[in-house]
Amino acid sequence: MKPATLSGVALATALLLGSTALADTTIRFAHHLPTTSEQHMAAERFGALVAERSGGSLTVEIMPAGQMGGQREVIESVQIGTLDMGYGESGLYANYVPAFGILTLPYLYDSPEHWRRVVLGETGEGLGQELEAATGLVVMNWIESGYRDTYTTDREIRAPADFEGMKIRVPESPVFVETFAALGAQPTPIPSPEIYTAMQTGVVAAMEGTPEVGYIQRIYEVAGHLNKTRHIFFDGSFVTSRMFLDGLSEEERTIVMEAAAEVAETQRNERAGREDDWFAKLAEEGLEIHEVDPAPFREVLAPLQDTFAQRAGAEDLLQAIRDAGDD
Repeated sequence: MKPATLSGVALATALLLGSTALADTTIRFAHHLPTTSEQHMAAERFGALVAERSGGSLTVEIMPAGQMGGQREVIESVQIGTLDMGYGESGLYANYVPAFGILTLPYLYDSPEHWRRVVLGETGEGLGQELEAATGLVVMNWIESGYRDTYTTDREIRAPADFEGMKIRVPESPVFVETFAALGAQPTPIPSPEIYTAMQTGVVAAMEGTPEVGYIQRIYEVAGHLNKTRHIFFDGSFVTSRMFLDGLSEEERTIVMEAAAEVAETQRNERAGREDDWFAKLAEEGLEIHEVDPAPFREVLAPLQDTFAQRAGAEDLLQAIRDAGDD
């Protein structure tokens, strides 16, 4: 019996289907946060939009919770192409473009609206262009991480002097290190997945972060106090590389960038309403929450803004941010 053969029509169909399959792209997206985080939810929304608008030819594989390393490792992997997308933030971009550190200086913004005017305007656009020119990394959107507070194991924070000699976990970011050094603490950079153990074992006696992070990472189990220092209003962003974007078609690039912008806008509009819920959940878990007068902290840290800007050659940038403040 002769072996079965494909008809001309069937062969053409098979080749067409095969070429379509080869054209399909999986976007590898890693971040360091748990699957309960706002950032992960934004990534899931992004994946759903991209799949829908591409008719399934683009899919997003999300690798959360530090599976691919800490934040810095993720960004480096995006830069060299072993990952397609990650979750970054200005404090880390400052390792490549020092002026980025200006965005996360302590007590810089009058309100979340002030921050939005800065990052969604010419300042954010210009810094993004500098980062791309220096590294090939592309900032895709701007997400609100919100105000950061201080968690301590056994000490209430009321004044800057209460930080004296305290070992505190900070992100791997120059601005955070210098902020807490200026307060007399001993800032200790530790990757996010290791925070809980570092607090539990006494490697550090404190950490700083948002109420969301404190809850989803169960910091209330290893800390006794949450002190509302509100020291930094922090950003986040989806980050990719020009190398990855150039490998997409024009239509695919449009789908990916527009979806990233849309999910970020949704997240920004929803975040503030959730902050009170995080505080309530932390209180329910027994964490003592303390209001803190920001004035003495702002006074101690005010010189850091100018010093950092001068060192980064970004005095004009700092002034532009101040000028964008609330009336």
